Amino acid sequence: MSLLLQLSDSALPTGGFSHSFGFEQYISRGEIHDAATFSAWLRVYTANQLTHTDALAMRLFYEGLPEADLADRVVASTLPAQLRAADVAMAKRLRTIGVDALGVPRTDVELAHPAIEFARVARHFDVPCADAIVGHLSATVNTLTQNAVRGIPIGQSDGQRVVTTAHAWIEDACRRVWTLEEGDLGMVAPGLEVAQMQHERLRARMFMS
Repeated sequence: MSLLLQLSDSALPTGGFSHSFGFEQYISRGEIHDAATFSAWLRVYTANQLTHTDALAMRLFYEGLPEADLADRVVASTLPAQLRAADVAMAKRLRTIGVDALGVPRTDVELAHPAIEFARVARHFDVPCADAIVGHLSATVNTLTQNAVRGIPIGQSDGQRVVTTAHAWIEDACRRVWTLEEGDLGMVAPGLEVAQMQHERLRARMFMS
């Protein structure tokens, strides 16, 4: 439990505070402007990207798919260049933390993704797969909400209400991931992906993705 709390802390220095994963594009269009509209985006993001990429990649890693092949497929399926770069950078920070601070053995796999790195650390400490998925998705939701508090902005209490509401979305993702096929890996709602690509052309940005 202590390990999951540490890895799920939005203050874990992986650089997550620098990324909106596309919701800044919706802010620029006026489509996200308060806690309710951010909550709507986060629900879709959790049900799509976090479920079909992050949660499924973690399940497949636990089931023993070759890590190099899995990382290659996850990174390749992330079409927006900014998001792909953000994922690799954050994952390598988490990999370094795992090796330096937690004693997780190094890997010779070059590519990296945050979900797979989270799973590597969790599996090393015999954390069950389902608990690891809850931990990673909770960490991502917490980080994105803190970024929304700064970026929209919304109040801290509003942010915590969004996180509380997101508990049900995370639980739903954790149920659905066991029903998915390997071929579902990387499925994403086109609107999310287009916004992530359009973010690259924003004239003024607070976030790197």
